[in-house]
Formats: sequence, structure tokens, C-alpha cells
Amino acid sequence: MSHKITFRERGQGPLLILLHGYGGSVHHWESIAESLSTQYRVVVPNLSHVYMSTDKLFFTVQVETLAKFIRETFPGEKVSVAGLSYGGALTWGLASLHPHLVKKTVLINPMVTDPIKHFMPKELKFFFSVPLNLKSIYLMLSTPMGRAFLKRSAQIFRDERSEGVIAVEHLKGRKLQFVAHMIHHFSWILRSEDWSFWHQKLYNHRGECRLVFDKEDLLFNQEAYRKFAMHIGCEDVIALTGAGHLAIKTRPEMISQLIKEFLEATAAA
Repeated sequence: MSHKITFRERGQGPLLILLHGYGGSVHHWESIAESLSTQYRVVVPNLSHVYMSTDKLFFTVQVETLAKFIRETFPGEKVSVAGLSYGGALTWGLASLHPHLVKKTVLINPMVTDPIKHFMPKELKFFFSVPLNLKSIYLMLSTPMGRAFLKRSAQIFRDERSEGVIAVEHLKGRKLQFVAHMIHHFSWILRSEDWSFWHQKLYNHRGECRLVFDKEDLLFNQEAYRKFAMHIGCEDVIALTGAGHLAIKTRPEMISQLIKEFLEATAAA
């Protein structure tokens, strides 16, 4: 895949970029983008070619790719960015490495530094920490343990209420191969990155930030989110209940309002 970033754009006003998570889609932001487009120029990049690039981009390189996209597509502009999960990580990465490009950030259930260490589900810790090859992952997903992993992952990363009940633990053939490829690719990114670099970089960075997390998120616990917020100096922290990890799909009206309030409040200040 090429690293070219395509995007959807709507509305007029201050520039706001919305970043979806790993394995996610621009469609996850659809309702929120529509709502915020009445006051903002909303841009939702499709990051699939960056996340799943065949030449395996380090997280740091993905941040630089996003920065290049902003510089070339919106020259001379400073943007606000909101990101979910892995998109949240790209958001804090972009803000800390390129503060001249970013005005404000909203982190929604963001991936924290050294994520494997902080994953709550034991299944995720295993699959993302062990350096298995693609074939081994595919075979592993066909076992009872692998099916349990897929079922657990669906509980975290899918909104069954809006996407329908999909028994991912029963996938076979090409669909299972695609899932295995995503896991193999993502585990490489998580294991290969120098998270100590980011830990120090974020400690020294301070910017206008709001962090939103759900108390019932199954990926990271409250303590991980609150410690991360303290580490990056983000004092504006909002805890939700019942939204889950994919909060932009389960609570779009609430997330829209939280983004809007934060951007308006900082603009007024």
C-alpha cells in the first residue's frame, strides 16, 4: 500500500481533524463529523494505508507521515485534533513532536505509552507480546484460545448495537487471514516502538488537552488513563460510564458536545 492519506471534508470554520483507531474507519466519526461541521471545517483522514502499510511503518514514522499530510494539505494552518484509541496516540504523538502544527487535542480512550504492559485482557497481552509469525497467528486463531481472543477483542473494539452482532470468533478462510494479518502487523508496531522515547517526550510536552475515557473500558483501566493524563500534564479529564472503548460510535452526541465545549472554552480563554 502507498502511504497516501485520503480524507473526507465538510463544513467551514476552524480546522478540526478526527483520527480513527487501528482497524477502524472514517465511518466511525460520521455522526460526530456531521454535527461539528456546522461550526468547523472537519477533516476525517482514512489512515488504513498508514496503519497497514506493507513496509511496516514504526509508530514514530506514522506520526511524521501525518505531520507531512497536514503541512502539505493545509499549509500554514494550525489544527485541532481529536483521536480515538490508536488515533488518540497519533494525536498526542503529533502534538508533542510538532507543537507548531497543533492548537488543541482531544484524546478519547487513547492508547497510552508502552501499551502492551497496560492491556487489561490477558489474551491481548499474549497475542501482542509474543513475536509469532503470520502463519502461527492464523493457526492460533483457529484454536479455542484464539477464538476466545477474537470474542474478547470484539467486545472491546466493536459497537454491536450499531454494527450488528458479528460472531468474529467463527471467522474462517480469507476473513480470518485478514484478521491474522492485522494482529501480526499491529503486534510488530507495538513491540518495535521505543516507548521510553515517547515517555520522556510527553513528560516534557505541555499543550491544550482534554482526555476522555470510559470507566468501563475493557482495554485500559482507569488508573492507566489517569496516570497517563498526569504524565502529559492534561488536567482536563472526563470520565464516562457505559460508552465503552468505541465511545465515538456509542455516544456520538456526548462526544460531539465534549469536543465542542473544549474547543470553544479554550478559544474564549
